Amino acid sequence: MENNFKKSLSLLFVSLMLTVLIPGSAWALEEITEPTAAPLNPAFVQYLNDNNSGTVNSATIDGHSRGYIPPPLQRNEETGDTTIASSATLPITYDLRVTGRITDIRNQGDYGSCWAFASLASMESYLKKDTTVDLSENNLMWNSGFDGTPDEGGNYTMATAYLARWSGPVSESSDPYDTPKKTGLLPIYHVQEVVSIPNLPSAIKQALMDGGALYTSMYSVPLDGEEYYNSNNAAFFYDGEEKPDHDVVIVGWDDNYSRNNFNKKPDGDGAWIIRNSWGSDWGDGGYFYMSYYDSYAGSNVTAFHNAQATDNYSQIYQYDPLGNISAMGYPDGDNTAWGANIYTAAASDNLTAVSTYALTPGTTAEITVYTDVNDGKPNSGTLRTTQTATFECGGYYTIDLDNPVGLVAGQKFAVVIKFRTPGTNESVPVESLVAEYSSAASANPGESFTSNTGTGGWYDTSKKDNSNVCIKAFTQSRDTFANCLYRTHVQDQGWQNWLSNGGISGTFGESLRLEGIEIKMDTSGYDLGIEYRSHVQNQGWLDYRSNGVMSGTTGESLRLEAIKIQLTGTDADQFDVYYRVHAENIGWMDWAQNGAEAGTAGFGYRLEAIEIQLLPKGSTAPGPTAQPYLENN
Repeated sequence: MENNFKKSLSLLFVSLMLTVLIPGSAWALEEITEPTAAPLNPAFVQYLNDNNSGTVNSATIDGHSRGYIPPPLQRNEETGDTTIASSATLPITYDLRVTGRITDIRNQGDYGSCWAFASLASMESYLKKDTTVDLSENNLMWNSGFDGTPDEGGNYTMATAYLARWSGPVSESSDPYDTPKKTGLLPIYHVQEVVSIPNLPSAIKQALMDGGALYTSMYSVPLDGEEYYNSNNAAFFYDGEEKPDHDVVIVGWDDNYSRNNFNKKPDGDGAWIIRNSWGSDWGDGGYFYMSYYDSYAGSNVTAFHNAQATDNYSQIYQYDPLGNISAMGYPDGDNTAWGANIYTAAASDNLTAVSTYALTPGTTAEITVYTDVNDGKPNSGTLRTTQTATFECGGYYTIDLDNPVGLVAGQKFAVVIKFRTPGTNESVPVESLVAEYSSAASANPGESFTSNTGTGGWYDTSKKDNSNVCIKAFTQSRDTFANCLYRTHVQDQGWQNWLSNGGISGTFGESLRLEGIEIKMDTSGYDLGIEYRSHVQNQGWLDYRSNGVMSGTTGESLRLEAIKIQLTGTDADQFDVYYRVHAENIGWMDWAQNGAEAGTAGFGYRLEAIEIQLLPKGSTAPGPTAQPYLENN
């Protein structure tokens, strides 16, 4: 009776100690909170209603095609006093036709493809500083991936998605306008950035001078009448409230353009010089002047001012081929949320860049990359790099990593981004299924996640409108690489998955012994091997094993107590192998190096986990190296 009472007191004491020492996260998983989705853009909802009721006209009274569709996600952008026409640091007039930074006028004909012409005209103008190219609007409008036909229109976000996923651009000669749909053509450039220019005259003017022509939206029906359009001067001023229906291109400005040139007089002088896509026999050789005071002067201004060589990256990882359609977040008022994608490396390459969308001006993206992550837990595994980027404007951006991350074929890795978006709580850009717009959007469980803390509670976005987070990853191939792969056999669990360079294999906090280990090299361009020997309960030091052969035992309930690891091959002198172990009653011990002992002997302590890192010769050790091994003589 007395012994049982003492035993009960001992168990109670242990229980109380564990309650104090073990954090709450060890007892329960962090609660998963479902994010809210951004509301649909009211202009998009109105468009759908009008389209379904048959009141959307695809052409003006004179038969000129239009084609702008409002995107489902309302654009957040800084706006200012659009009546401010001049700046001391900018010229009074500027015209890309004079500087030679513009390509020939195009004609969209009967298609609602103004958005494709405006997007690619902006890119052609950007490229014109070095070369003259003619990009295929036909390929863009037929292969956008969105619902509807080329007759039904599009917008800048659809063009951005097509370019960002590397579907285009392709050349006009390979896919001429007004020809049947062609698929399988390779892009002639990779586009890694599309910037949303704020509706501020100074910002628009600077972007024109820096990069070339700019996409913009307008209401075009009045171009057929005399109330708002002076055909003699090709001067247009609309001050009504009808929504945009057409996309055109800003190619310059004239601060002194007289208000008297317009049929309906604006409040002041000044106009944007606009390129249309209705052919050179319309307007002033295909151009016209839009008053600074127009209801949509500076609307949806977008710079397609990026085109890189197609060998910039070897591979793109993405789940969002239709791009940024919606946004998710949490109604906590701090304009912050985490988004993440888990990928599986298709090759042993270097992860060198990631891309995403900035939903508001001033968006901050805190990027972290993890390797060897667990399913559904993007921030598990090994933290490999961190980096923060801030974007002055909204748009699509690619961030080159200061510290590229080496990946191994078959390895799971995650890109996690903490988004801070001033002005909105829906901070995470997502691709989502929206009826009658993006019904091709699809998502699989285990791909994309959001969180309101970034430490756990990861919500799988596939559960919500077939959504995926808009984070892409880009790799560059390596002619030479060296990675160490390893896995352990754990008590009651068996063999764990293969990990690499910095992954933790085994368990800790579960009182489970390591019983066996396999280590091998994955290399290209190096003569490099690895060998290792383990100290096993009741057996002592075993002979060396190498290149994936097991050291230790299975099925015998014997613990590993210590290990030695060293490199072999003619290139072994170019690298150091570091390793540390988690030992019973001790925890993580210091790092051993190049054949030294790690663990314990003579204590009867089990090894519970191991971490291995292969580093270039002479690299700083991953941590303390003073005491990797203890022996009880």
